[in-house]
Amino acid sequence: MENYQKYSFSRTTRPAPKSLKAPGGSDHFDWVDGARGIAILWIAFFHSFLAYGANYPWPITFSSYGAFVEQCAPSGFLGKILCPIEAVIAAIIEHGSNGVGVFLLFSGFGLTYSLYRGQGREPSWGNWYRRRLVRLFPIYWLAHLVVLVSPIQYKPDPIDYRFILSFLGDRIYPVKQMFFYLNPAWWFFGLLLELYVVFPFLFRLLRRFGEAKFLVFCIVFTSISRYMIFAVLEADGEWLQGAFFGARLWEFGAGMVLGKLLAEHPRETIERLFSGTTLVLGIVLYAAALLTYQPNFLYCFSDGLNAMGLTIILAQIAARTARIPGLGKGLAKAGVYSYGIYLLHQPFVMYAGEQLRSYPLGIYFVLAAAIIMLIALIAMIIEYTVNRLISRLPAT
Repeated sequence: MENYQKYSFSRTTRPAPKSLKAPGGSDHFDWVDGARGIAILWIAFFHSFLAYGANYPWPITFSSYGAFVEQCAPSGFLGKILCPIEAVIAAIIEHGSNGVGVFLLFSGFGLTYSLYRGQGREPSWGNWYRRRLVRLFPIYWLAHLVVLVSPIQYKPDPIDYRFILSFLGDRIYPVKQMFFYLNPAWWFFGLLLELYVVFPFLFRLLRRFGEAKFLVFCIVFTSISRYMIFAVLEADGEWLQGAFFGARLWEFGAGMVLGKLLAEHPRETIERLFSGTTLVLGIVLYAAALLTYQPNFLYCFSDGLNAMGLTIILAQIAARTARIPGLGKGLAKAGVYSYGIYLLHQPFVMYAGEQLRSYPLGIYFVLAAAIIMLIALIAMIIEYTVNRLISRLPAT
């Protein structure tokens, strides 16, 4: 395989921007880390706003804008200017949960890209599972202990038998008791475990079918699964959100396709991903996703469209912010340690959101941003420390 560093970003001889390369031939790209950083901070804001904005219309749309203005109660010329700005800010924060799809896509991307950089050969799956579980579980266990001992946090559930089940990795069964237990964000951990179980099978399918047929398979499997869950079986919404991996396979599979393409055709893939045409496509896909979040058959396609469109948008934003001193590097660092931020942030940002309810939205936004950055920094330090300790263990 040719080295990605040899490829240019355009068809000219101009070298690729540093933010679009994997430094030193590693599996890390600044635009991937930056997009993940934006997504995790957006999710953290969303969780904080869940606790803060209980009295605001949800979601804020053209139809609910009047109710928001009534809540905002603008007075004077300045108030009438600031109120629409606040509505836009609140509406953006309310859609922070969309960032989950970006993480699903990049999860499939990272696993597949690392294997295809090794010529696409199957690894020893026993060793592969061991490395992945060693990566996932230690800080997950630590997050449980933090929740157990912390005196200041948002704690929606009591500590009971479910704590042990969750500690062991069960976030799925029984679904009503476990999926959102204690730290609701941890539902994503259960989905990751399911996807890791089926990943060897998916990897073989990708090799056999090729990118296009494999992506079509994932889209069809996901769409049928979602329709069966909500229209035929009328099952609980948790199965749609991620208790059944098939309902989110589209997003993960799209990431696998991107990982294979970038490993095998780096220059062409980067050119297409960061073109203006692809950005327009990403905006169209994301807009379509927002229009399909409704209780009919279109909901079969909402999360897949969201992940593909939003990933394109955030990747291009991350590539551009990487040129801004400090900002790009900070977002990339948040992306590198997004797993720790994800596991640790929710009980504390929601507690902060509750405490900030008496403040107007503008002041809330500033204070919440500062609190989220502090919590993110602490989580990053914790994950870095845990990773260092794990790396010193034999055969890790």
